[in-house]
Formats: sequence, C-alpha cells, structure tokens
Amino acid sequence: MKHKQIYLPLVIGLVLILSLVGVAGCWGPDKYNLTTNVSPTGGGSVSPSGGSYDAGVTVTISATANSGYAFDYWSGSASGNNTTTTVVMDAHKSVTAHFVPVAQTYTLTTNVSPSGAGSVSPTGGEYDAGTQVSLSATANSGYVFDYWSGSISGTGPNTNVTMDSDKNVIANFAAVGPAVLLSDDFSHDTGDWDVFSDENGQVFYEGGWLHVINYTTAPICTYTFVDGYFTDFILEVETKLVDGTDDNWHQIEIRAQNVDNYYNFGISADGYYELFKVVHGSMTSLVSPTFSSHINQGWDVINLIHIECIGSSLSMSVNGHTLINTTDTSFNDGDIGFAASSWAGSFSEVAYDNLVITEP
Repeated sequence: MKHKQIYLPLVIGLVLILSLVGVAGCWGPDKYNLTTNVSPTGGGSVSPSGGSYDAGVTVTISATANSGYAFDYWSGSASGNNTTTTVVMDAHKSVTAHFVPVAQTYTLTTNVSPSGAGSVSPTGGEYDAGTQVSLSATANSGYVFDYWSGSISGTGPNTNVTMDSDKNVIANFAAVGPAVLLSDDFSHDTGDWDVFSDENGQVFYEGGWLHVINYTTAPICTYTFVDGYFTDFILEVETKLVDGTDDNWHQIEIRAQNVDNYYNFGISADGYYELFKVVHGSMTSLVSPTFSSHINQGWDVINLIHIECIGSSLSMSVNGHTLINTTDTSFNDGDIGFAASSWAGSFSEVAYDNLVITEP
C-alpha cells in the first residue's frame, strides 16, 4: 500500500511538469509594431505611417512622392518598386520608402489677341523649373505689337519669362490702317475751311456739317478749299441736299493748283454723276453726266462718296458702288475743296460731313 501511494503522486507531478513545458513552448505576443521611414527626408510620405497590429495581419502600405521627387523602391521588411506593397505582421517590421529627386517641369502656353494678328515664338511647351524662356512677338500685315498680358507684362516685342510655375502669356496686337492725312467732322465752327458770304453764295458751319450755298446758275459755283497739299490719297465724305433745287451738283475738287486748274468729281441730288477737269480755265469732260440708281435722290438723304487718286488713276464710288474709274495725267497734286452749283431754280444748299483723307 505504501508503494502505491508513493507512485501516484509521482505520476501526477510528472503530468503537471509536462503540461507546463508544453504551454511554455506555444506562447507568443498578441501584437507586433510596424515602423515606417522615408529616405531622403522630405522626399515623400508613407501611409499608414506605422502602428501596432495583431499578429498575422497583412498591412497594405502606400508611398506618395512629394513635388520634385519620384518613388524608387522599398527596403527593410518590404521590397519592390511599386508604390504599394504589403507586409505580414508575424514579427516587428521596419519599412523604408526610398525616393529620388526628379526635374520639375512647367507648361508655357502662348496666345495672340486678336486672333490672326501675329505670332509668338516659341509657341509654348514644357520647360524645367527655373528655365528662362525668350519670347518674341511678330505682327502680321495690318497690325503692330502692343503689349504683353497674362503671366507677364511689358510693351516690347521681345521679353523673357522664368518658368517657376505654369505660365499663360498673351501677345496683344493693335490694328493699324493707312496714315490719316486729314479728318474733319465739322463740329467746330473755327475749322480749316474758308467760310464767307457774298452775292454768289455762302460757306458756313451748322449742326456739325459744312454748308455750301450757291445762289447762281451754272457754270458759276460756290466753293471752299482746305488750303492743303495732297498727292496720292483716298477720300471719303458724306453729303446731302439741304434745301433748294435737286437739279444741282455736289462737287469735290481735287489736286487743285488754283481756281483755273483742278479735277472735279460731282453727284447730283437727282441721281447723276460726272468727272471733268479744268486746265487754264478751260473745262474738259472726262466722264459725262450719267444717271445711277446707286445715288440716293432727294432732300436730307445722305450719300457716301469715296474717291481714290493714286498716280494717274482717278476713281469714285458712291454708297459702295464704283461709278468712275479712269486715268489722266494733267495734275499730280494740289488742294482739296467742296463746292455746290445750281442748274435750275434760285439756289442749292449742299452740306458735307465726316471727311477722312488717308494715304492709299
């Protein structure tokens, strides 16, 4: 009996010892730590930045590059060159995301205003940060360069832009026309034209028009000159019959040497046009009086006269329709005047407005 009592406790003790040894062999921590790093500092970031995770958890890690850098590769407890990787938390893990510096680029965009007015060189493109780009603006025919706007300013056609950000540059051009030799809207009573009143007629300013009244019958007319000197030119002026007979002439005298030597374009309020010249007081018809439906007839209706004198070429359009196109070499230059004449009735009052004379 004593032998059996001793044996049983020994067996129980041995079981307990083996049990404790088994437990000690299976023990481990419930969580592991994840540590992340970035190389170089400032090259980018890692998400998640670290933490404590249950044993066996798979953690997805992403690397994001900062401006001026690109992701390169993982090291430590992870590897590869994809921006996203995974680690299994079966131990404490340390992961490093490596980045490399890259050249920063910016976009240059150029525009022209108005469209078709000119060009810019270079037209644009991608440039490394800090690059200084030389820009040149070239105007097309009929325009001149005016100024830069957008990301830069200035009035010179050549300029520089530093590419420290995306840039949008606009080259602004201004339209140019032929040089204006004379412009007069007759709004001032003290203009360049001779004004007077005598037994044959009057010349005066009224209501923004230059009025010419002729009290006589043809061939005597009432006229006024601007006292200027013109060679080749383009002339436009508005004219209307204010009062009196419509059997008359609204006359524009050009290349006048004096009262005895000049060309004379004319239209009438009853629809006729003509061209003649006076040389040493003797009149010669170049285009005889001809009716045209393009001439507005009557009182207080406006006709727009367009005259071109270029070399020996002489032409006249009325309300946009060419009525006269001829040549003559008698006069190359001279003064310009307005006149009125009556062919029936006691008088004719003609008015002129918005005169513009330009180089061809």
